[in-house]
Amino acid sequence: MLTFIVSLFFAAFTVIESRGIRDYSSFELLLIGAISFLGGGILECFIWSANIWFFVSIACFFFKKFFASSITGIIALLISGSFLFWNSVLVSESGREATIYSLEIGYFLWLASILFLIFSSIYLRVKK
Repeated sequence: MLTFIVSLFFAAFTVIESRGIRDYSSFELLLIGAISFLGGGILECFIWSANIWFFVSIACFFFKKFFASSITGIIALLISGSFLFWNSVLVSESGREATIYSLEIGYFLWLASILFLIFSSIYLRVKK
């Protein structure tokens, strides 16, 4: 959880827009990602849904359902990891896309937090 919370203080990715280069903060994406489908960002909302799987995995972990935590964590990792293969992202409701210039530390900390949860769940499942 600490890694996830720390990731919220960093930029997740940088895009090249017509107005210049813009950083998207992880916290901003966490807050508005759920409603991105309203602006036509169906795929962006799909990537954001990895947070739901991550939170379900955390809940399972705290209730000592380590197998379920591992499975939901793997689903979250697969969804969030698929963003590595994106070239552009929707940046406005008008359908305008911007090229992804770079993935930043916030994104990689988000992935690391999911990985830590998966490994912890597997370790505690085996230990049990």
